Amino acid sequence: MKTCKIKVMLLVFSILAFHGLYSQTLIPKKCYMHLTGAINKEFPMELELIKNNDTIFGECLFPGKTDILGKPGNAGNLIPVCGKVINDGSFVMNLNPWEKSISFKGQFINSQTLKGTCEIGGNGMNLPFELTEKYPDGSIPMNAYFQKGSVALVKKPKSPSGRIQLSMLLPGESANSFISDSLKKLIISKYTNNDIRISDPEKILNAIKQVYFDTYINNNIDIYDRTSGQSFNWELLNYMHIVQNNSHVLAFYVEQYAFTGGAHGLQTRRYTVVNLNTGKVISAKELYYGNYEEKLTSLLTKKAREKFNVPANQTLTDSGFFVNEIKPTSNFYVTLTGIGFFYNQYDIAPHSFGPADLFITYKEIKDILVTDGVLKELIR
Repeated sequence: MKTCKIKVMLLVFSILAFHGLYSQTLIPKKCYMHLTGAINKEFPMELELIKNNDTIFGECLFPGKTDILGKPGNAGNLIPVCGKVINDGSFVMNLNPWEKSISFKGQFINSQTLKGTCEIGGNGMNLPFELTEKYPDGSIPMNAYFQKGSVALVKKPKSPSGRIQLSMLLPGESANSFISDSLKKLIISKYTNNDIRISDPEKILNAIKQVYFDTYINNNIDIYDRTSGQSFNWELLNYMHIVQNNSHVLAFYVEQYAFTGGAHGLQTRRYTVVNLNTGKVISAKELYYGNYEEKLTSLLTKKAREKFNVPANQTLTDSGFFVNEIKPTSNFYVTLTGIGFFYNQYDIAPHSFGPADLFITYKEIKDILVTDGVLKELIR
């Protein structure tokens, strides 16, 4: 009898161990996933998810009439998510991670499917969700690349250091190799903010890392022993995110955070929108008719006043902005439901205001929008 029990226990242990190992092999250490599905089969959801080892992050969108909280005002807006993956394939990720009011807890069922429970804090709601990786016509698979490292300023204990993390996405296999090659060159130039001849992604990230380390050492080594009361720790984060990848339109941004001492670091986002039929950047002039700037300026100014709670009897400059009117920026993105205009810190207001992400739905600009142009599949 004891021998039988031992055999059963060993069998169960083997199955569990195999399941954990199998789950690990199913999920790549680094990957990008274009996921679609629903929460409770009633709230459509799209998720552009990136995995770097045990870290997952991305952009979520509810394309329906309301979001998961039933708020119509948030439907169509991009919402950031981030979290962690455990070795057995289970994960926890938070929607709007700074608020931590909504979390997704679940499992990678396989390399293409996530399943679990959406927990909404405050009201005790636990709703099932399921998301599946899909690349319909008009979208493109992407490969993920990630590197990190650090270098000590001096060879002694507790030396200051320069740290760096780099995350980049590049097109995977595609039926149209010309578009893939063109898109690859475009993304590399936007990511590095330079035209370089290197095409191997790992070599690109390694070159960025080495240049950063050299710059860190050269800028600090000569003054380190002569200066006191100054931080000599540097940090650089350069991450690429996808916000739209279907209907033959790809929208992505490169977010960079750089700290080189002082009161705070500087964080910036640079958006790019690409026509996947041509592999070329989409300009604002392709999206609108006529004198569109006047209409957009009026809407964006209104959105800024609402977002920053500017009283009706007060101008934007009286409230601390640099300008009284918010004109459209070339730093924009598109989604299934509208167009977002992103203003980095210092673009239109002081650092203390933070960035301004102003979103306009297609319905709000239907009178100036080119409906039969590059966005025709999104707005039909």
